This record gives sequence, structure tokens and C-alpha cells, in this order.
Amino acid sequence: MAPWKALPEHLDPQAGRLVDRLRRLKDATGLSFTALATRTSYSRSSWERYLNGRKLPPADAVTELAALAGADPDRMLTLHTLAAQTWTGPQTKGPAVPGTSGAEPEPAEPAFEPAPEAAPAPAPAQAEPDGPASVPSVLIGKPDGPAKPARARRTVLAVGGALVVVAAVLAVVVTLVLPGRGSAGTGEEEHRRTAAEEFAFKPDRTYDCDIHRFEGRLYAGHSDTQDALLQQISTTWGVVEAQCLLEHRGYRIGGIDGAYGPATERAVKRLQDAEGLVVDGIMGPHTWEALRR
Repeated sequence: MAPWKALPEHLDPQAGRLVDRLRRLKDATGLSFTALATRTSYSRSSWERYLNGRKLPPADAVTELAALAGADPDRMLTLHTLAAQTWTGPQTKGPAVPGTSGAEPEPAEPAFEPAPEAAPAPAPAQAEPDGPASVPSVLIGKPDGPAKPARARRTVLAVGGALVVVAAVLAVVVTLVLPGRGSAGTGEEEHRRTAAEEFAFKPDRTYDCDIHRFEGRLYAGHSDTQDALLQQISTTWGVVEAQCLLEHRGYRIGGIDGAYGPATERAVKRLQDAEGLVVDGIMGPHTWEALRR
């Protein structure tokens, strides 16, 4: 697979992190740009713009690529929300229109630089009346009046408005990113639903399992997915979750490392056979349902 081009220098860290994660998801699927266009609602040229950092991808495109790679769509949408707040390049205005393969028009380049507007002519000085009133107020000690209090009030209002915006952004980040927080109740806080950091596969690393039941389902503390599609080459927190639950149910795979290899596939097939499911070695909604009982 050809190496990726360097990202544009104008991208900030949040935007660069989103594009880098999307590139890794595409690599994990093994699909070309053409194949990716046939499997999603977006065209080949659109995916090339998104994955080269030339345009912010829409949220629907992020969700579709996450589903193809077996990644957690909520985690990817969190990265998309953070990147959209600071994206400095062209932004996608909306989702693809059905039946158009997701192609968005590129913004038109201006044929020439517009001439700078002429500075407005200064207003003619008003004639001052004769007598002492024409003496500048600075010389005769005339008070400035209520200008300073008005400026102070404007400053206080501006600072207050900025604090409100910051508080709103922090509330969104806390709700989306922190596991077990947001609108969940106290029982949800006790249930450790997902890992806090983004998954990065390391061959020599293994993970512990926190096996527990929550609302009648079995969990291992790494992902709460119910329908993520996982198969060989997948490396996500969902794989760690599935490996923990397979080991707990007696389907040995050798190690909890987050890589969906042959041993994990064999364990999934044994589970599917025991539960009367289609034996294909792929984790899907029906297999997740059986695994979490």
C-alpha cells in the first residue's frame, strides 16, 4: 500500500488527529479509494479530499468508515466534533444527497485578486462656534462623562460571553469523551463502559478484563458496542472486549491483545456453532448478543 502524503501544514493537532485516524481505518479495511466509494455514500474524489486533509469530512462519512473498519463510531464522532471546532480549511456543508455518490462541489477559485477598497474619506471638520466653547475640553478640564463606565460594561459583557462559550464547549467534551458520564445515572457511573484512550495496537501488550453485568448484559470494561463488525485485521477496543468475553465463556484465544487474529476467529466460530448462529467467524449483532448474555 502506497504511503500517505504529508498532511497540510494549516491543519491543527485536533484536525490532524482525525485525518490520521481515518487513514488508519481505511488501511485496516484494505479497500482502495474506488472500492471505498462503492461501499459508502461518498465518491472516490471526496474520500481523497477527506483523507488528504483538504476538506473536513461530514459526520456521516466518518460513521460509515468506522463501521467498515469495525471501529467505535461514537469515539470517531467525538474526534470529528473536536476537529470541526478548529478546522481552518474548507468545510463540508452537509451530508451527501442520496443518489449522488456523495460528491461535493469544490469551492470556486477567484480568477483575480479583487482590488482593495478605497479608504473612506475623512469627514469634514465641523466648524466650532466662537467663544470659550471652542476650546478643547482637555485644556479646560472638561470631564469625559459616562464613556469609561460604558466601556467597562462592554468589557464585562464580552468576558462573560466568552466564559459561557467555553463552558458550553467543555460540557460537550465531557459528555462525549469521558466514559460513564453525561446523562447517565448513578448506575451508569459505576459501570465502566469504555476505555478512556484511543486504541493503539502494540504486539507485546495485553489487557485485563473487568467482567461484570449491567442491565442484564455481560461487559468487560473496554467497549459497550452491541453491533460492531469485527473480523481478521481488526484492531480496536471492541476486539479487546470480545476477547475478554470469549475467554470468560471458556473459548480460549491465548491472550487479550486487541488484534482479531486466527485464534480469535476460531473462538468466535466455536461460539457461533454452540449458539446455532451462522458460523462465519465474524463478530456482528447476533454474535454480540450471544456473547453478552
